[in-house]
Amino acid sequence: MKTLSSMPQNLSDAERQASNCGLDIPKLQALLEEIEPPSEKYKMPPSLCDAQKQARNCGLDIPKLQALLAEIELLSEKYKIIFYLAATGLYSADDLAEMFNHSQKNLNADFNKNLGSHLKDYLELDERVGITSLRRVLFKKGYFVDINDDESVRVLPTRYAENSQTELNDDESVRVLPTRYAENSQTEQSFTVRQN
Repeated sequence: MKTLSSMPQNLSDAERQASNCGLDIPKLQALLEEIEPPSEKYKMPPSLCDAQKQARNCGLDIPKLQALLAEIELLSEKYKIIFYLAATGLYSADDLAEMFNHSQKNLNADFNKNLGSHLKDYLELDERVGITSLRRVLFKKGYFVDINDDESVRVLPTRYAENSQTELNDDESVRVLPTRYAENSQTEQSFTVRQN
């Protein structure tokens, strides 16, 4: 019986294994083209490199995640790919199950056994880590690239400063200027708030 780590990870691996079993690959390709043209649904799962690129594009810090996976346990490439794809938040458990030819129930159980329980222990979490909660947990634990660098991101001014302007009255109370809500609702009101 084949283990999960010996399963083909891409189309060329699957074709090579089929060829080694005596199948005529060109005839099979022609047959598949006649049945239905290739579609996204029947594509092989992405490679580990492609999964990491997707995760990087979704703001994840790949070197930190690689270090995390190295600390947890030796994982097959398949589960590393599932980890990165789940971390993007772009794929549901159903999508990943279909991509890796699993039932959703089995994929969730395998994910929890092979990754989730180790992540829970390593990250010292109170909650279980599953496919749908992985991205949220990684965000909370700082596994995303910090994109709030002053040099690379220019934050536009908000209306907060405008809306929170205050005037001091003679009786040392604060008069709050009308908010945008008041302007939009055509009723301008001012509120007097005592300073403590």
